[in-house]
Amino acid sequence: MTCFRHKKGVFKRQKGFARRRVTFVMLLVSALLITAIVASTALRASPPTSAAVTPLNVPTLIDSKTQNGPIVIDIKEGEHAFYPGVKSKTSGYNGGYLGPTIKMYKGESTDISFTNHLDEPTNIHGHGLHVVGKIDGGPQNKILPGETWNVTIPVSQQASTNWYHPHLKGSTAKQVHSGLAGFYLIEDGHSLSLGLPNTYGIDDIPLVIQDRNFVDGKMTPYPAGNMPEDLREDTLVVNGTINPYTMVPKSFVRLRLLNGSNARSYEFYLEGEQPFYKIATEGGLLPSPVEITTLKMAPGERNDIVVDMSVIENQKVLARFLPMSYNGFNAALIPFSESQPVLELRADGSLEALASELPTQLNTITPYLEKDVEVERVFELDDMSINGQQMNMKVINHESKLGQLEKWTIDSGRHPFHMHGTSFLILSMNGNPPAPEDQGWKDTIYPNGTAEILLKFDYEAPEQWPYMYHCHILEHEDMGMMGQFTVK
Repeated sequence: MTCFRHKKGVFKRQKGFARRRVTFVMLLVSALLITAIVASTALRASPPTSAAVTPLNVPTLIDSKTQNGPIVIDIKEGEHAFYPGVKSKTSGYNGGYLGPTIKMYKGESTDISFTNHLDEPTNIHGHGLHVVGKIDGGPQNKILPGETWNVTIPVSQQASTNWYHPHLKGSTAKQVHSGLAGFYLIEDGHSLSLGLPNTYGIDDIPLVIQDRNFVDGKMTPYPAGNMPEDLREDTLVVNGTINPYTMVPKSFVRLRLLNGSNARSYEFYLEGEQPFYKIATEGGLLPSPVEITTLKMAPGERNDIVVDMSVIENQKVLARFLPMSYNGFNAALIPFSESQPVLELRADGSLEALASELPTQLNTITPYLEKDVEVERVFELDDMSINGQQMNMKVINHESKLGQLEKWTIDSGRHPFHMHGTSFLILSMNGNPPAPEDQGWKDTIYPNGTAEILLKFDYEAPEQWPYMYHCHILEHEDMGMMGQFTVK
């Protein structure tokens, strides 16, 4: 009897201890969350930045409307000064680093000649273009050293911000890291009629955001030998410049953001957490401008934002370096992430104020309906594979039919997912409907969990020239986190 009471007493004491322990843990978690909120406010109010001293490098514009004959692009090795007076070995299109911005127009065709002056094969993927598989530029499409790839791009999609870069299996990460990337901008009659900022380099500014390491001012070359699992480096580079500034009119200014990093994700914001407007996702304009204060972007994603410079002399755009996965508990770490400057906007009263207002309606998007879905597919990204398979150039992973509405469920974990040949609409993100700023056409998604998307394909991709789907961490796709499919 005494023994029974003893055991019962011990049980009660343990139960009381357990309650106190749970209470302590809850208080600790609450304290951490409060600390994170306070730290977030402090960090956003006083970001660790210094005055910009370098003018922003704006890529040369080649406008297909005024171009006489084919656009000629030379792919070659070169040099580039990220820091004044210190040159690094790089690669570029028609220059030492990055490439020209090529502007194209809906309803017209653009002729481009890409000549490979490198000592290794390369190719050109039109990331975001809605074109047939033969000219999409997947890994099947090699340009050998000394060869020229002549391509005619028929533009049938709406105004959007796209880009071009290598997509050769096993070489993509290294070649993009060396500097091979550039913008494809598409315009149409509707976009040009809206009065949006569209004077290139003045109030319409393309920004390739990347991260690089430097030693004594020289860019660290891509690691030779063993490929890193994902290359995340220490210094933010924007259009090949570090901590740049640019002069802008005292009006609305459009920034076309491209996360061109190999593996790193960012959260963009304005100094003092001032609001700005998101007007477009990868595939085109949103239905209307959406006012936000932060914007997360994974590799491969593009977003167009507008900053109001009419009543301010100086505005800094900043970026937080996000953890590899930033959902769940990791989300609490975001306020503690390092911030670095993207671009300092300086208002110049001598420049003509161009766009003084934003239209309330930008685009009409007719949604796909889930009831019309004919095929459902699931893609699980894990262990450098998709659905348990690594890329095999001889295997077609599935076939889609022209014009058929499909629902894809993307279980991505920490992997951004991109597919070729079309744009999609988000049905849900981790069980929730997409936020207003994500209710536009996209081709790259990072749900930090699971997303459902609706899409269809309007262009053919035969066995010889299939489309790809893959993780857009470049090292991961090079390691085989990629699949291919036909459209007939």
